[in-house]
Amino acid sequence: MAIGNMTGHLLLRLIFQVLLMGSFTGSNNELIKVLEKTEQIDEGSCVTIPCSYKKTKDGKYTLLWFKDPEYNKISQIFDGTILYSNTEERPQSPGYSSRVKYITDETSQENQNIWIKCDLRITDLQTKDSGNYKFRFIISSYMKYMSAAMNLKVTDNPCKVHIEPSELKSPVRESDKLTVRCSTFGSCDLHPEWLVHTSRQKQKWTSSSSTDMIIETEEDKEGRKITKLKLSVTWKDDRRILSCRPAKSEDSCQIRNITLSVEYAPKEVKATVSSEDVKEGDSVTLSCTSRGQPDVSFSWFKKERIEKSQQMSDLKLNNVKPEDSGEYYCEAENKHGVKKSNIIQIDVKYGPEGVKVQPVNIKDLKEGDELTLKCLVERGNPAVYQFMWYKNSQNQSETSETFIISKVTEEDRGSYQCQADNGIRTEISDILEVSVKYAPENVTVSVKGEQRLGSELTLTCEAHADPAPSSYEWKKGFNGQLKTIEQKHEQRLHFLSLEISDSGQYACIAQNSIGKTESPLVEIKVKHVPIIKIAHNMTTLTQWNWEFPVSLTCSADAHPPAKVYNWYREEDNVTVLSEHQNFTVQPQNPGIYYCTAANAIGESRSENIMLFIGSEYEITHLKYICSK
Repeated sequence: MAIGNMTGHLLLRLIFQVLLMGSFTGSNNELIKVLEKTEQIDEGSCVTIPCSYKKTKDGKYTLLWFKDPEYNKISQIFDGTILYSNTEERPQSPGYSSRVKYITDETSQENQNIWIKCDLRITDLQTKDSGNYKFRFIISSYMKYMSAAMNLKVTDNPCKVHIEPSELKSPVRESDKLTVRCSTFGSCDLHPEWLVHTSRQKQKWTSSSSTDMIIETEEDKEGRKITKLKLSVTWKDDRRILSCRPAKSEDSCQIRNITLSVEYAPKEVKATVSSEDVKEGDSVTLSCTSRGQPDVSFSWFKKERIEKSQQMSDLKLNNVKPEDSGEYYCEAENKHGVKKSNIIQIDVKYGPEGVKVQPVNIKDLKEGDELTLKCLVERGNPAVYQFMWYKNSQNQSETSETFIISKVTEEDRGSYQCQADNGIRTEISDILEVSVKYAPENVTVSVKGEQRLGSELTLTCEAHADPAPSSYEWKKGFNGQLKTIEQKHEQRLHFLSLEISDSGQYACIAQNSIGKTESPLVEIKVKHVPIIKIAHNMTTLTQWNWEFPVSLTCSADAHPPAKVYNWYREEDNVTVLSEHQNFTVQPQNPGIYYCTAANAIGESRSENIMLFIGSEYEITHLKYICSK
């Protein structure tokens, strides 16, 4: 019974170990694909082992490539040479980091149930690389899979080449003589071949001399076949790849390369600018490029003056100004020398500056003269191509640099400005005041005071003129003609107390150095109470016939005209005999008569006139008073 139990335990343990080994090589549920085959490859060549696996769930997988794996029953893991590992718990075995590459197409967004590449590439194969290669895929402690084995056999290759760096001078400098040896075993039938990779010639494998190098073959004391490459190094050989291969071999994996590192003074120093169209306020970057070994440092210069020295190759000019214009160049320098670049011309474009209006002939400018103004611009880049003119802030039609008015008038005076535009911006000048001298115009007479008898009155002669009037002349109309009444040449004509005789038409003449102008007539009418004169139809006293009525007229000189007339008898000066200007006295109504006249100023009374009183007084003593 004990033996039976022991046998059962052993069987279960065997089944568990098989599950742990987890090799799926041909089932329908296959999760790893590695071809189970044997491949024979020459020493020194390379191999890529195709592989793919399928993810069945999300999470981190452990991926391993083994050579000759063996399951360790004690540790319950596979031991062997690890060529690739994605976990620090099972690191890569020494000696493979430079020869092994893991190739995959996995991405971080990989979906489930997608086949993922897991190829393994081994270069510079050695005979010790012979063996069985398997890919290990671990999802969890109970989901572990191992691929089928790909068997690799690396065969001896007597023609495997080797480049000997021992003769390489370090560092190699320009103009040095350099010899590089490529060797293979003496058992190889042919000497190695050299191929020089350059952009100026086609690739050609050769073991004989070429245009830019000497190739020699020899055998050393150990019988190794050696092909020497000799060349005079130039700066263009820096980073040049020299390749050697077994003679006539078509296996690219058998090629061995060496890259030259040549130290040389700066070459091909070139200065460039980020933009050739530079405007004031822009930022512009100057870049300096150069080839040189060791790395070069850069210095920037402007017109022989050092602008900036730095290890960086760019010089950035921020918020450029017109004074930043000029010639720039850079210098590249290392321990082998200094070289100057080409010159860059920086031409900073900026708007017009110092714009002003320059008068050509405005001194003592008078009506009829020519006015010429020029719009001057102190500087601007590019030159101004368009001008605009303004008078009293109003746009004028002129668009050229010069503004001309052939015959100026008084209306042309005012504030002038010009605006200059060069495509970068516009700039307007300060104001230039232009005055035009002209004879007095719009001459008028203004009246101040009341036009009333006895009142004070002032006439003022007003005029627009440049220069202002220097003298005045006053005239008054007499019998249809104007005659000078004031010789003092004063602007004002003053009446301290108006008289009736001051009424009339007045004019003034204003005069300056350009000419003189007369004003329109102004009429002065002195307001006063009526001045009465009685008119009658009697001739002389001796001719008077006392039997006929006398016609009287109350004539009044007044301003404004009299509107109210009344006739009275002296004997009864209350009763109005008539309200008309004309009044007739009958012979049967002898007496002393008078009239009154009234206007807006007041009322006046005439002198008395006696009528039909001859029987009571002597005719020789008859008096009557007539208004003159």
